[in-house]
Amino acid sequence: MNETFFTTADFVQAWSHVFGKNLRPFAISVDGSGPSRTMYGIQTFATLGRYSISLAPNGLYASPGWDGALEQSTLIGIMRQLKHFRTIRFTWNVRFDHLSLAEGLAALGLKFQRRSTHILTLEQGYKNIFAGYNSTSRNEVRSSHRRGVTVRPVKIREDISAYFQIHCQLFQQKGIDQIQYPVELFFELIQNHENVRLLVAEFEGKIIGGGVFFRDGCSVLYWHGATDRTYSNLFPSRAIIDAAIHWACENKVKFFNFGNSAGITSLENFKASWGACVEHNWSFEWTNYFWVILTSLKGKLSNA
Repeated sequence: MNETFFTTADFVQAWSHVFGKNLRPFAISVDGSGPSRTMYGIQTFATLGRYSISLAPNGLYASPGWDGALEQSTLIGIMRQLKHFRTIRFTWNVRFDHLSLAEGLAALGLKFQRRSTHILTLEQGYKNIFAGYNSTSRNEVRSSHRRGVTVRPVKIREDISAYFQIHCQLFQQKGIDQIQYPVELFFELIQNHENVRLLVAEFEGKIIGGGVFFRDGCSVLYWHGATDRTYSNLFPSRAIIDAAIHWACENKVKFFNFGNSAGITSLENFKASWGACVEHNWSFEWTNYFWVILTSLKGKLSNA
């Protein structure tokens, strides 16, 4: 099945629970292209009983999953449930390797954009992958371990809180006031879901950095990371990512997904240093123009 973790009931319920009463899981029946099943999006409510739907949130990936060929009738059935009168809009992010899904949605007339991501294939095994890191990455991973940095997975609240504090301090140092994700989301995902792993780097018994990784179908996604700048000379981020790649290889997934670099050259170079190559995801969107026109008319009347 060409599925993703981000359309499962567990993930969507966790996300909706943390972000408040205006959000709730949106169940979508999927028929054909395999056994009958359910995928989930996130429904965000507005006034007059209207709502928007995200498949999946914040640039993560959605898929109905399928066996063999993906039948267009399967996607048409999904569209009937999404294009409801009360739907203001919906977005659907498709992972780069789900080509038949992207082609099927495009054939239904949905507008889309392409967004880059960096992908490291894992079929050659960890030893060969490590040899494929550039010399800087290899040397810094070795130096980190040689100087006493260790990496381990954690699930207890105390360790998660320590990692989150590093994240908050890093934002403060950058002059950013708004934290994108609350600590409750980290508690919910890391403590309750085996597909979510927080790896922390420690030095002399202190957590000095970490990274959150999702097991997403045939891949591992690097979702969130932060390190204490005081210890940057110990290269904790290198040790963390190397450990995550090793974990991905042990789980026999096909690729490690570094995610979008948002056009930041330094990030792109960092990801390329691990041997990762650029691929492109799809971001689809549908807008209910009835609500667009109605909102525009209300605005004109109120200004008259």
